[in-house]
Amino acid sequence: MKQTEDIILKLLRIRQAVKLSESPLMSEEKVQILRDFIINNRRQIPSFALAHFDRLEAAGKQGLAKVEGGRCAACGAEVPQEEIEYLLENKNIGVCDGCYAFIYMPDPKFDDPNFFETLLS
Repeated sequence: MKQTEDIILKLLRIRQAVKLSESPLMSEEKVQILRDFIINNRRQIPSFALAHFDRLEAAGKQGLAKVEGGRCAACGAEVPQEEIEYLLENKNIGVCDGCYAFIYMPDPKFDDPNFFETLLS
């Protein structure tokens, strides 16, 4: 489902943009670009998903985590095979039974190492 993929991608990029914007090496101009990016992307995520993500992130936990080796990358809890199949089907998103983070299956489209370099250039 394209909408679910967009939610995953936006949450991943919001998390990365927040980290980058907090770097003391960022210029004020680039911090403003990142803040605008964060605001714009937050507006495009359903409020229930954003609230859940924000609550976990504010508590110092991961609001979104990959499933790696059948386990949640945030807490290490085993993800049942049925859940993995659900996540793989149409790129769905689930919730970890251990830490309550949104979980998703890795996909190359979620890993664009040059995205922020391009955005900030």
